[in-house]
Amino acid sequence: MPNPDDIDPTEARTVADLAMCLRRVRARAGNPSLRELEQRARRGRRSLPRSSISDMLAGKRLPPKLLLFTFLHACGIKTGDDPRWLVSWNRLASHDIDAEELRPLSEELVAEVREAGLTRIGTTYLTDMQWHELFADVRELDIYMAYGQTWTRMHARDLARVAARQDARIRAVLADPDDERTISVLANRFGLTAEELRRRIEDTRAEYAALRTDGGAAIEIYYRPGDRMFSFYRLDNTAVVGFYSHSRTRAASVPVLVCERPGGLFTFVQEEWDAVIRDSRPA
Repeated sequence: MPNPDDIDPTEARTVADLAMCLRRVRARAGNPSLRELEQRARRGRRSLPRSSISDMLAGKRLPPKLLLFTFLHACGIKTGDDPRWLVSWNRLASHDIDAEELRPLSEELVAEVREAGLTRIGTTYLTDMQWHELFADVRELDIYMAYGQTWTRMHARDLARVAARQDARIRAVLADPDDERTISVLANRFGLTAEELRRRIEDTRAEYAALRTDGGAAIEIYYRPGDRMFSFYRLDNTAVVGFYSHSRTRAASVPVLVCERPGGLFTFVQEEWDAVIRDSRPA
């Protein structure tokens, strides 16, 4: 179940929003003084000047990544266990672009975008797509991914809301843990052992199974063998496609596309889903 006291930095759209999250983090940690935070960082052999903390909490500018993480560690948050902070920082950093440097689109490109049904392009896969808005009033949710622990946990509240709707349906397709070739390829891709990958797949399967409630949505979980070149999500008439990095270092920023029916890209996603389901088995 989602933690009601959770502070979700991915909801931050501006540096001011991020600063508000940080003030809540400090308050939840017992509201330590700036001096105490500085001392905690020093004990961990890190630098956290009081003046920098003050600027960070005021939301004057996006703090350097190392400074942000040092503050979070001083407040008891292990950023290695919660990738949302890195994702949020990357997202805000990527938006620091001078709009005057952007060139207007050609009429031909605009026509092609419309024909594809493309509505948004991002580089921060987990948060750039305004997931909360995409989840609003969803009745049919189809999910295709390798194991997707981070995505599933980040959107636990939205998933629970969909699962509570009697007229809704959630279908999730995960990598087949019993297919040796699938596990070997994906474990190498993600830099995991085969055992760890299987454990993560099982954990994700269990999280979707736990969404089932009497009178709630139909929850269907499947396994499919084979490699993954991308993951995708269909939320009624909107689809989100996120690419995978083939390096062994997991990238926080990867290309992601949002498209709508009846565009050509949405049709491609729908046809891919139909093919995926045909090759899948109940988990």
